[in-house]
Amino acid sequence: MENIARERYERWLNDPGISAEDKEKLKNESDEELQDAFYKELEFGTGGMRGIIGLGDNRMNIYTVGRASQAFANYINKSVHGDKSVVISYDTRHMSKEFAQETAEIFAANGIKAYLFEEFRPTPILSFAVRYFHATAGVMITASHNLPKYNGYKAYWSNGAQVIPPHDEGIINEYKAIKSFGEIKRMPLDEAREKGLVTMILKEVDEAYFRKALSLSFNSVDPELKIVYTPLHGTGGKIVPVLLEKDGFHPYVQKEQGIPSGDFPTVEYPNPEDPKAFKLSLEDAKKMDADIIVASDPDADRMGVMVKHNGEFVRIDGNQMGILLLHFIAKKYSENGMPSNPVAIESIVSSKMFAKVAKSFGVDVVEVLTGFKWICNAADDLRSAGKHVIFAYEESYGYNIGDFVYDKDSATAIMLTCEMASEYKKKGMSLVDALEELYKEYGYYFETQIAPVFEGEEGMGKIRAIVDSLRKNPPQKLINYELTKVTDYINGVDNVPPSNVLKFEFGKNLMFYCRPSGTEPKVKFYIMVMEFDEKENALSTLNQAKEEISHIVEELSR
Repeated sequence: MENIARERYERWLNDPGISAEDKEKLKNESDEELQDAFYKELEFGTGGMRGIIGLGDNRMNIYTVGRASQAFANYINKSVHGDKSVVISYDTRHMSKEFAQETAEIFAANGIKAYLFEEFRPTPILSFAVRYFHATAGVMITASHNLPKYNGYKAYWSNGAQVIPPHDEGIINEYKAIKSFGEIKRMPLDEAREKGLVTMILKEVDEAYFRKALSLSFNSVDPELKIVYTPLHGTGGKIVPVLLEKDGFHPYVQKEQGIPSGDFPTVEYPNPEDPKAFKLSLEDAKKMDADIIVASDPDADRMGVMVKHNGEFVRIDGNQMGILLLHFIAKKYSENGMPSNPVAIESIVSSKMFAKVAKSFGVDVVEVLTGFKWICNAADDLRSAGKHVIFAYEESYGYNIGDFVYDKDSATAIMLTCEMASEYKKKGMSLVDALEELYKEYGYYFETQIAPVFEGEEGMGKIRAIVDSLRKNPPQKLINYELTKVTDYINGVDNVPPSNVLKFEFGKNLMFYCRPSGTEPKVKFYIMVMEFDEKENALSTLNQAKEEISHIVEELSR
């Protein structure tokens, strides 16, 4: 073990807040395991705090979750006056319920009322509940679409969006100020409930959410549309089928994946971005001759879609679905009355076709950093300035419609996607046909990614080295395109705050972004081709660029 890891390890062994049983477990771990568990502390990134379940500073456990909750409570008590409350939800992962109850006990012990969901509920329901109860803050226990060994902690502020500066910085400072786990205050859950410091919640919030979501329906419902839905063993099964039925659809829920499980036993990776996650639902869809397959990830904030086209099922990627939904919503509003000062929001690494479509309807576009914490806080600011945010999305299968959820919301997005599919079906078209029509009107825009994984302490070093090398020595040519512009977001650009992101432009037709992930041990490359007249030429250019960038990354990672 290296010195820093050993110091942290010894601190745990001497901390009175760590149980004797857990100290004994640590003593039986290998040096290799202890190095990875203690070489750094978990940090709040793009999606909060996320890590492997286990003992150690670099792990998700009752101590690190307790420390985060105590820090959050300290920050709230120092920065907010009057009555204070927090809403807490959790997903189907291992330890999620235990971490949620631990969080409620800590807030209660600090005099902050906790609204705790009786059963697991999706991230968008948590965001909605923060606003519904006019709470000070919220906590969602989830690791989203990560592997089963992970869990996480998302912190929300009173507007229902994930915390951003100054709140995230304030919580982090309080986290660092806690030197012993013995400083964490706890009140047993039963005692907290008796004292009115913990209130259990469930159906009331669900019904209020359904009412809000249904208010966004365009009533473009074909009850004969054959829908297969999979929650991928997650929380969406509690919400999505009910909402679709209330809207007039009759979805079929994939049987095996409808069973909640933190093991995610039927998928290698519980992420609707991964085509392999559709294997079972695709088998069912073929048997049923379904029109559309919709999926949500374990905390039900992301949506994935496959549609039947010419007898085969075709995947619609995150950017394509963002463009389709924007066009559908903007067209409906233009027919029925566009709100004043309409705005759409996308992340900087999302498709550039989005802005072109939006502007054709007179809708302004705002670009923000990757992560829905930035998207929804920007939406809050825009609404305060008298703007109407009609739609927001990011390429990683995240969509938001309306002003009642301030995070990604798969259920409302699935409802409107099924309405959109219904409308095109009446015209004898699939969503693939609809997308092709848009390409012919606006030009061919295609996007792809590479996201190599570099785990552990050594991996972090490789990620830093790759980004630093590209920052200092950007590629001067990609395929046959000359580098024309480099944008470094490290000190902020225009209204976009500082972030470790690089953008490389090669004329008007080709660009790529480089961004270390905030939640996973990956460095992500977003590759884009734009404004091509011919589909084949656009796809060929995209594939060549992907191959060349992959080679560059491979060389830099050695």
